[in-house]
Amino acid sequence: MIKFSLQHIAEHAPYELLLSENDFTFRTDLGIHYSVSFNKEDIVLGGCDTYQIIIRKIEETRSRHDPKVEATILAIIDEFFCSNQEVLLYMCDTSDGREESRNRLFLTWFERYAEKRRFTICQAHAEIEGEGLFFCIIVDNCTPRLKAIMADFEESATLLTEGKP
Repeated sequence: MIKFSLQHIAEHAPYELLLSENDFTFRTDLGIHYSVSFNKEDIVLGGCDTYQIIIRKIEETRSRHDPKVEATILAIIDEFFCSNQEVLLYMCDTSDGREESRNRLFLTWFERYAEKRRFTICQAHAEIEGEGLFFCIIVDNCTPRLKAIMADFEESATLLTEGKP
């Protein structure tokens, strides 16, 4: 089970958060609800548990850019790494064909936020049944098993991208 300090997140997140188990929710100034959750995956990389971050806009309404959404999500991610030495997995939703844009946006957010040399990001892209699958892992460089995590990810990504079982 991963740990979070809601107080630590609240110090950095512009939006007020509610936490229920591993699921954070918040409402923007425009009344749009978001959910950020962490699901433990069956994938173990380098001996570390892997948690997929899932970012959802609850309502399917289009909204303008809100930098406070980015800051709130990044405050949650920062707390994930401050309180846990696990692997964060990010996969883009393919339901509407906008997965490449989502991947670019998330990586731009993270690169803007991340302290230089604090994190390693490994990315992969695969075509599965005609859909583009973008996924990456993010690991804090202080994690003692960093090299084993990267090696396991590269092996898994190679198997997936080459279409092997």
